[in-house]
Amino acid sequence: MPAALALAYGAFYLGVGIQMPYLPLWLEHRGLSAAEIGFVMSAPLLTRLVSTPLAGLLSDRLGRPKALLVGLATLTAVGFAVLAMLTPGVLAYAIAIGLISMVWFPGFSLLDAYAGRQARAGRVDYGRARQWGSGAFLAANLAGGFVVGAAGAGSVVVLLLGCQLLFLAAALPLPELSRAAPPAADAAEAPLRPFWLAAGIVAAALVQASHAALYVFSTVYWASLGYSLTVIGLLWATGVAAEIVLFRKGTAVMGRLGPHRMIALGGLAAAVRFTAMAFEPPLWLLLGLQTLHAFSFGATYLGMVQLVSRHVGEHRAGTGQAAAAWTVNLVAGGATLAAGPLWSLFAAESFLASAGLGLAGALAAAGAMRLAPGGAPRQ
Repeated sequence: MPAALALAYGAFYLGVGIQMPYLPLWLEHRGLSAAEIGFVMSAPLLTRLVSTPLAGLLSDRLGRPKALLVGLATLTAVGFAVLAMLTPGVLAYAIAIGLISMVWFPGFSLLDAYAGRQARAGRVDYGRARQWGSGAFLAANLAGGFVVGAAGAGSVVVLLLGCQLLFLAAALPLPELSRAAPPAADAAEAPLRPFWLAAGIVAAALVQASHAALYVFSTVYWASLGYSLTVIGLLWATGVAAEIVLFRKGTAVMGRLGPHRMIALGGLAAAVRFTAMAFEPPLWLLLGLQTLHAFSFGATYLGMVQLVSRHVGEHRAGTGQAAAAWTVNLVAGGATLAAGPLWSLFAAESFLASAGLGLAGALAAAGAMRLAPGGAPRQ
């Protein structure tokens, strides 16, 4: 079971590692302008906000999370096959990619919900399974560049189709989970749970949103400082490698700190990381700052997933993880929209706003921990 889940995570994130950097190249290859590419790539930001919570509700209502994952993977593969055959057209591409995203992106939270239930039952180590997703993402970034460079930008959607078929093949052997029964209500905890749980999720969303300027402008920023694409690639790889290490050790760290403290640690790391990035740090320091991605992203992500997994009943695991992902997407989307104007006005100093979001997330996590019964015990 652990190996099967690790393979499923790896296969899922292979496609994500191709899509993020290379799908815009495919659109450019098909003749779209920069403005048109931006319009098309904005479609997933909208459709995933609708489909992710709906998929979570459907997963819990059906009581067959693995079957839903397989069904959505099949629809995603069909979508990529159709996209490859479409004749050039901005509106057609926007609609197709938007529809693909509706059935593809809910997989993030549904796979986490499935893994969370398996971890709660003691069958897998969530962090060790999730690390293969990060590793596959990094491998796809690196290998995808070579493949697309050799085969041409027209190969990108074919690669995405292949990755999705691989995920479908990896998901099929996963065991189906039985329908979970609602737990007995805890009268002492129930009235407070919505507040401290929601506060913890919002805290994680704030920390994750602090990465918006990094994701959008860091490559441009580092290039303006004179770093080559090879060095920039090394900087990105350093962050992902650090994230993998955190996921591998995450269960042990979580046992000591607990979800709220993990999120607070991520927020503090983001505050330090982005404050330093605002002042043109030298390369040796940049490399060190990139290792903080293990905490600003990794610890925050792991903390949020575990927070929901521990405190939302298994009968609502899909809904809980989907709601958390929806909150992150909403807050991060707003931060991404704000990142452009801020960068135009302040350039690298806008990373100070990112640091502020990280600090706000750390404070919100600390507040949520105080609201939780018993101060959010580590176990």
